[in-house]
Amino acid sequence: MFKKMKKSVSILVLAAVFVLTFAQSVFASDQPVQLTSANLYLYKYGYVGFSGNIEVSNLGNQKTVTIHYTPGDGQWYDTNASYQGPTDSTHEKWSFMVSTDNMSNNNPQLTNAQTIQFAIKYEVNGQTYWDSNNGQNYSVSRFNESSTILGKPNVFRAYYDLYENTFSGSVYVKNLAYSKEVKIKYTTDNWNTTREGYASYSIPANSDGSVEIWDFSFNNIDPSVTQIQYAISYTANGQTYWDNNYGNNYTVNRY
Repeated sequence: MFKKMKKSVSILVLAAVFVLTFAQSVFASDQPVQLTSANLYLYKYGYVGFSGNIEVSNLGNQKTVTIHYTPGDGQWYDTNASYQGPTDSTHEKWSFMVSTDNMSNNNPQLTNAQTIQFAIKYEVNGQTYWDSNNGQNYSVSRFNESSTILGKPNVFRAYYDLYENTFSGSVYVKNLAYSKEVKIKYTTDNWNTTREGYASYSIPANSDGSVEIWDFSFNNIDPSVTQIQYAISYTANGQTYWDNNYGNNYTVNRY
């Protein structure tokens, strides 16, 4: 097993929004709405973004998912999430994004926001359901321009790349134990054969260390390979968690 090794690093301003996806439905049986992830980040100089992903139980055709949030200015605001697609036969993925350069004059400016508190409202069939982090609200804060939190999932894909003979990327995991193992299972020939490699601890993803970034880089990829399919496993405290894109696995193509 890899043990995380603390090191001093500087985090650059993020240039793009991370795509956050998860291995399986995040639901307990009595939770119709559940946060899966949220980010607060700088995506270009002077511009702040607040984004995230949500999973809801598909209880009806007509539904509304709303983010109720405050950037610390004493007021609360609402922004609608948008439908992304099914995660399984009974659940759906929704996402949201609020940023300083796409707001109307009636919306809050996030430029000086250090912490955003929020909860999620789900309206369907005349009923309203909330995910408010057990009544405490969720919170994202700046930490060297970036802060990431997770809801129920314990592992997700962040960044990936296939260039020349190298397949590389980053993984976000909940810090469930000091000793942990993060592995990438992948194929270069449509699962006729498989390979495995390890990710190693990089840096914390937020100020309290509850989420970590783990990096991987495999340099043995034949330059003739045009596509890699892969999934991620994370083992801590004797339990293994997967992010396999809801059973579909991930795909990275050479460009």
